[in-house]
Amino acid sequence: MSPRKRRHGGVVFDMDGILIDSEPLFRMAAQRAALDLGHEVSDATYVAWMGLPPRAVEAAIISSMGADFPLDAFRDRFRAIWTTHTDTHGVPAQPGMRELLEGLHARGVPFSVATSTQRDQAERSLALAGLAPLIDCIVAGDEVENGKPAPEIFLRAAAGIGIEPEHCVALEDSAAGVRAAAGARMLTIMVPDLHQPDAEIAALARYVLTGTHHAARVVLNIFDHG
Repeated sequence: MSPRKRRHGGVVFDMDGILIDSEPLFRMAAQRAALDLGHEVSDATYVAWMGLPPRAVEAAIISSMGADFPLDAFRDRFRAIWTTHTDTHGVPAQPGMRELLEGLHARGVPFSVATSTQRDQAERSLALAGLAPLIDCIVAGDEVENGKPAPEIFLRAAAGIGIEPEHCVALEDSAAGVRAAAGARMLTIMVPDLHQPDAEIAALARYVLTGTHHAARVVLNIFDHG
């Protein structure tokens, strides 16, 4: 069956928290960097920054931490911690995601990545996770005017694989990402990573699943039977 004859013709993946298990590493780097500068970032504070594009993250950091927070020093320290850790330990792929990408390839289903991370860092992370050879289309946070929760990045990711947004399945882990995917009229699957969704966000997602292995099975079932 041709992908374009199916009700759903393509998949758009978030990267951090969906394709790769990076959110705990980001949280570690953010909390350690802040602590090195004499500040504390709680888990709840970090969750409020998840899924946002770089400019929005910086605004959220200042809103959370105060106008006197040393943002430039924090950014540099965060980057150093993240780079050192991932150079040493790599970036793990999320369970079931390699198998899902390979399964979509085998079924002739096109897919793309819509990530708030800037392109050079996204390509590095996917390479460290061993997923880069499977992915042809990425739309990064530094390539759109309006990042998540605006739908622009998902609309562009759908255009990149030649599938209408309403015929795409989207996988997301953050509230901002779910808002963006649902705003693009995609069938949205949420796999919460560090924080469970509130009722409003849960209502925007078609499914809220407990892990990426489960999500992989659901996505393949959609394309095998839908």
